[in-house]
Amino acid sequence: MIRRWAWAGFLAVGAVLAFLYMTVPPFKGSPYVMFTLGFSPIVGILAGIKLHRPESKAPWLWFAVGFLLFWLGDLYTYSYPKITGNETPFPSMGDASYVAVYPALMVGLLLLVRRRAERSKDSGRTDAMILTIGLAVPQWIVLMAPNLHVDELSTLAKLVSIAYPFGDVLLLAAALRLTLDGGKRGMAFHFVASAIVLLLLTDFVYGIKLLHGTYDGQLWLDLGWGAFYVLWGAAALHPSMRIMDHGRPARSVLTRTRLALLTAAAAIAPAVELLHDFDRRDWDMAVVTGAAIVLFGLVVVRMAGLMRHQERSMERERALARAGAALVAAGTRAELETVALTAAQELAGEEAHVELRDAERFTSVDRLALTKHDSMVIDLVPREGAASVLIASGATIVERPVREILNAWGTQVVLAFERAELTEELVRRQSEARFASLVQHSSDLITVLAPDATIAYQSPAIERVLGWEPDEVVGRRIDDLMEQGEGSRLLRLIADGAHAPVASQTLETTLAHKDGTTRQFEVLFTNLTHDPAVGGIVLNSRDVSERKAFERQLAHQAFHDPVTGLPNRALFVERVRHAIARSRREHRGLGIIFIDLDDFKIINDSLGHAAGDEVLTQVAQRLALSIRASDTAARFGGDEFAVLLEDIEGVQEAADAAERIMESIGAPLTAAHKEVGLRCSLGIAIAPEDGTADADELIRDADAAMYIAKRDGKGGYRLFEPEMHEGVLQRLELRTDLQRALAQGQLELFYQPVIRLGDGTVSGVEALLRWNHPERGMVGPDQFIPLAEESGLIVPIGRWVLRQGCREGRALLDGLTGDKPATLAINLSLKQLQHSDVVADVRDALEESGLAPERLTLEITESVLMADTDLAAQRLSDLKALGIKLALDDFGTGYSSLSYLSKFPVDVLKMDRSFLREGASQQTTDLANAVVALGSTLSLEVVAEGIEMPEQWKTLRDLGCDLGQGFYFARPMDAASARSFLAQGVDGADYSAGVPAGDDAP
Repeated sequence: MIRRWAWAGFLAVGAVLAFLYMTVPPFKGSPYVMFTLGFSPIVGILAGIKLHRPESKAPWLWFAVGFLLFWLGDLYTYSYPKITGNETPFPSMGDASYVAVYPALMVGLLLLVRRRAERSKDSGRTDAMILTIGLAVPQWIVLMAPNLHVDELSTLAKLVSIAYPFGDVLLLAAALRLTLDGGKRGMAFHFVASAIVLLLLTDFVYGIKLLHGTYDGQLWLDLGWGAFYVLWGAAALHPSMRIMDHGRPARSVLTRTRLALLTAAAAIAPAVELLHDFDRRDWDMAVVTGAAIVLFGLVVVRMAGLMRHQERSMERERALARAGAALVAAGTRAELETVALTAAQELAGEEAHVELRDAERFTSVDRLALTKHDSMVIDLVPREGAASVLIASGATIVERPVREILNAWGTQVVLAFERAELTEELVRRQSEARFASLVQHSSDLITVLAPDATIAYQSPAIERVLGWEPDEVVGRRIDDLMEQGEGSRLLRLIADGAHAPVASQTLETTLAHKDGTTRQFEVLFTNLTHDPAVGGIVLNSRDVSERKAFERQLAHQAFHDPVTGLPNRALFVERVRHAIARSRREHRGLGIIFIDLDDFKIINDSLGHAAGDEVLTQVAQRLALSIRASDTAARFGGDEFAVLLEDIEGVQEAADAAERIMESIGAPLTAAHKEVGLRCSLGIAIAPEDGTADADELIRDADAAMYIAKRDGKGGYRLFEPEMHEGVLQRLELRTDLQRALAQGQLELFYQPVIRLGDGTVSGVEALLRWNHPERGMVGPDQFIPLAEESGLIVPIGRWVLRQGCREGRALLDGLTGDKPATLAINLSLKQLQHSDVVADVRDALEESGLAPERLTLEITESVLMADTDLAAQRLSDLKALGIKLALDDFGTGYSSLSYLSKFPVDVLKMDRSFLREGASQQTTDLANAVVALGSTLSLEVVAEGIEMPEQWKTLRDLGCDLGQGFYFARPMDAASARSFLAQGVDGADYSAGVPAGDDAP
């Protein structure tokens, strides 16, 4: 903002100071105000240089030097009388400073002129000299000559007196040179020009008054010098000061204003002489001088006329050149005619009438009517193409130069017409050659059919694509090359096109190769029978055989499993929908079998996913061989398969198919060079006879039945019943609620004491997990632990059980005393043991709770040992290294061998409750005796589970079993109840009365 408007503020301040100097005491006529005004341009110039940073600073620095000299002259002139009490002498040091101002300012102006001249060819040097000399004559007569003839002045005084007007003349010359050089003229330029004019006028008036002795310190003369100061400072502060040294394109036209100024300047000297002749009454000399002035004026008028004529000729030539360039740029005949007419109008003048006609419509009568002297007809007859006539009429047509330039223009137009015609012919030939080349080398088949569907033209590409020579198919019907039945649509389009134009259409068809094979094509049908250049129906055929094959491959991949090659879920669901629709129409039976491979994850984890894929592939092959050809087998993902049974008579036929599938899948197979045994769980859903079945519901029902079969022990099948769906929904709800249970603190630990059977004292406790559901109440572990195993939540839940059990277990066990330290038993699941953080979780739980490691017993089942023997051995060894004990839970009910007892670091055997069940056979009782004996032999503690009657306690004690637990001693209880029970047990509990058995699971 400061950079843009500083000049306006400077002018405003200067105007205020000038007003004070002229009118307001005590500032009126104050030398201090004049000093301020005199110094202001120096400040303005230096500030302008800093603000606007012109390309050349030298001119403005010279201006600053000039104004500094002016200010020093004012300072000397105004201060001398006040200091000495005498008038300022003439000449003085102040005059020397004043005279030096002119060379400084002139140097700055000439530097600007030189930089402007470098960028503009219109220097205006001669014109400036004419004006300067002309205007210098009055200065000589009025000021310089009279001062030279004053006898009272000394030689130095005379030289100083004429130095002022001479300096004004030099400054005038530089200013005129700057004005007439053709450079850019901004506001700063006008400020500088105005300042110079005010200085010259003020100096001229001051010189006259001083010569005649009438100068008496008039303030209005000071105002002229003050305006000179302020305007020059404002010029330096204006942003346009940066372009004062910039030139612009030269304008060589001698305008009337400039010619008048030059004439007046040249006539000043003879005019002055004429006045002197009149003053001396020298009439003879006055006549001579007057005649010279008149002759000079006539010569100027004559030269002006010649220059105007020359300028008009040059303008016509420039117009002709512009028109020629427009002709070159024009491409079509219509564009050329437009350019010809526009240019002819410009060449003939605005008052002339110009038109362009077709030569065929321009008769001899028309030509005869235009034989007037103010009209002319130009024939535009090219060697090729239509001829035209250019007609011009008007007053300017009489002029010979106009007629000549119009004739020249007509010649150029004819040449342009011929060039355009040749260009169009060349483009046409190139286009035809290009089209022929494209057709010759195109991979598409270009075929032209006659209205009777016979081939009139065939492109050579047919040989590369279909093996036929073009001559072999020309004349044959197009449907001869198509498969039977595929030409009907094309023939119908041809027949429709014979009566009315048919829009372009695309169709797909199959064409025969010469070797007997077929290829698929996409054909663009275009009816050009009404085009004389074609006269037939054009078929543009593109071979899309590979694309179609790729589309079929993509479609197969989209609807088939990439591993087994069986249909995937999307295709299976679609086939079920179609089968349901058929069964409704034909009243046939329909069923779905949903198959899930039991424990398939163990194969992936132990043998790798490649082996798992190999197993899935073999299962798919066996599945396909186990069903009828009319049935559909599909893989749903993971280890899930499904079979669609169509046209079945009833449930028994579906059950027979399920047994065949189980038998086929159950046979041993080989994967990763190892023999693998598989079992599967199946769910069967039969579509209702009323036809209300829905594909998604039927698949969902089979899935629900499969889950029930898996829950009931795996390796079997179940038929869907309506209540199964409710069970599955309940299971899904429990699974969803279980995800929130851990975060919301709904899980609790119950504790069941472990009793020394010899004396009835408490040996320890086992932590048992319970879920206190906010709506369902207490949920047993048999309902939610399998869900946690499936969803993977068993790992974070097991981590919480370890931390919470160790923390509460320490508080419970610290109150027990005895020869052996009481222990806390916590169950460990398969997924927990397989997790890489299980050892760290146990270590953290022990460290946080402060429970001694030897007081913690982790219980594992036999299935944990069988899943991955090597991993299980490593994990158990790492856990054993922490100092804890390991117990084998439900021993005797699984498939483990005795070798596991020597391979794994087990400390405790927990005998399953089934050995103590009421009504157990003698063989079962003998097995219980064997387990106790095995524990004694291997120095392992044996804990009997499920003791509910005193007879069982007595029997086990007689067998030598050390420890036991069951409802006879205590049910599982929460931590507070367990603490009270243990306190009572320490005091000596009496179990002779027994505890009534309940149905709560431990």
